Amino acid sequence: PKKSIKPASSRNEEILPSAEEVRPETVISPLEHSSGLAFSAESDLFFSNYEKEGRIGKYKVGLQQAPEVFIDLADWVSPVGEFTVRAEGLKVDDEGRLLVADGGTGKLLRISPTAHKLEVLADSYDGYRFGSVKDLAIAPNGDLFVSSPHTGTIYRIRPDIGYVGILNDDLVRVEGLAMSPDGNQLVAAEPDASRVVVYDIPEDLILVDSWTLVDFSPSGVEPRGVAFDERGRLFLALGNLNEIRAFDLALGVELARYDAGGVAESLSYWNGSLYVGGGKEIRRLNLRD
Repeated sequence: PKKSIKPASSRNEEILPSAEEVRPETVISPLEHSSGLAFSAESDLFFSNYEKEGRIGKYKVGLQQAPEVFIDLADWVSPVGEFTVRAEGLKVDDEGRLLVADGGTGKLLRISPTAHKLEVLADSYDGYRFGSVKDLAIAPNGDLFVSSPHTGTIYRIRPDIGYVGILNDDLVRVEGLAMSPDGNQLVAAEPDASRVVVYDIPEDLILVDSWTLVDFSPSGVEPRGVAFDERGRLFLALGNLNEIRAFDLALGVELARYDAGGVAESLSYWNGSLYVGGGKEIRRLNLRD
């Protein structure tokens, strides 16, 4: 099924600031290529490809200090054939561990807060290695969801029991993933199809179909990054359109549009602000007064 997006109501327009009130500001620049973004509970911003591919940087938001190197994955992860490590999606779990979708070697990695321990949580399904992985999301119950756009698959992983399975019963070439705050819905950006789809997540480990939230196909817009705020509002990064759009997922309405200040590929929300990765920099959009 497909749910249409309606214009924002006046009630919703009062919640988010107008486009004129939000101006993107550069936080970190230059980067080799801005990709994954993730925040810890201590306001540490982790970001992919700091100074070189596969190196993850760490930046303390609010302090006027230069970023530091958190970990260089090339020192820990061996190449797979001709493929070398390439950090893509990042997330921080409830224990402060950094999860990394390694798009180069096709591994889901977990790194301790001190960067002294690295684990491979998953790198294969049913005896076959992951071809590549792009982004990941964490559910409140600890389940992990990892996108593999080349195979058209979203993997569902339950680390405590060693389960690795497939979520989607349909073929989706998803890049960006975001889990709703209540854990009931997984939102997936599919740039090749110019659409954003939603999976209603069952407790049981079964295959499910998606439904279309936003279809950009007439315009060719390529949604890439997705993120939720604490109110459950959904934000989409629209790639080369250099724009962020906000939606009320429950009501199916568009709330706002913002200038991203450049290419908008990845998103992370933290403490009232959106952090946008794309091109060779990371930008911030303050959504509070």
